[in-house]
Amino acid sequence: MTVRTHRIPLSDVPRTLEVRNPAGSTTVDADPAADEVVVEVQALNAIAEELIDRLDLVVTRGHLRLSVPERRLLRAPAFALAVTVPADTAVTVTSASAASTLRGRLGTVTSTSASGDLDVEHCTALQARSASGHVWAGRVDGTSDVGNASGDVRIADAGGPVQVRTASGDLVVGSAAADVTARTASGGVRIDTATSGTIRLKTVSGDATVGVAPGLRIWLDLQTVSGRLRSDLPEDAPDAGGAAQLSITLQSVSGDLRLRRAAGHPPATAHPSVG
Repeated sequence: MTVRTHRIPLSDVPRTLEVRNPAGSTTVDADPAADEVVVEVQALNAIAEELIDRLDLVVTRGHLRLSVPERRLLRAPAFALAVTVPADTAVTVTSASAASTLRGRLGTVTSTSASGDLDVEHCTALQARSASGHVWAGRVDGTSDVGNASGDVRIADAGGPVQVRTASGDLVVGSAAADVTARTASGGVRIDTATSGTIRLKTVSGDATVGVAPGLRIWLDLQTVSGRLRSDLPEDAPDAGGAAQLSITLQSVSGDLRLRRAAGHPPATAHPSVG
């Protein structure tokens, strides 16, 4: 299949990138040593071959926009886009079914998709909306705000507040250093290690599990109608005197609620399993 490569001098490149690619794949690599922005476009089907030279690549003040040609009648082009940008670039990706992979340290990441998955290695903040696509993130320094219907949401290392809303998708947070608020109907919610802030998890039938870092004073509010409550926290927990260092509110109709003592900070992985 045909490949086109575009090179843009770094002096002309802003610190924000917008990519619109409905079908296929989008890959963004953040390279601290980059001296230019490189855009590689590969056609993945016949209609994309016909339209590959109609790529819309626009550099304006503070912004680089990259859009591929869209559906022609009943034929939908599919492209593989690969973009290399400087580190800390803010990225916005919009897709239908295209998967988006963002590698390296990026600025704020904003994603909207129907069924395309999003995989982010490291960003300063994350905002994602999807119907059925999975959202995976390694390290998020600041706020994570994710809305999803049936896709899973997994954040390995959350340095700032986390807010997630799902219908049936699962949520896993490896390490949470700030507030976490999550609402789901049938999805499960798990936080491996909570170290501070306020945890508010609400489900209908999904289970909720929180791992508490050792040595914390905690405040608890656990409510379930027909689910089971289980706590693995030691009975000799720190004295309740003084302000709580971690507040946990778990609410469910029929889901099980569990508290357990976290072993420590596990190695960050963007693809932990739910359980």
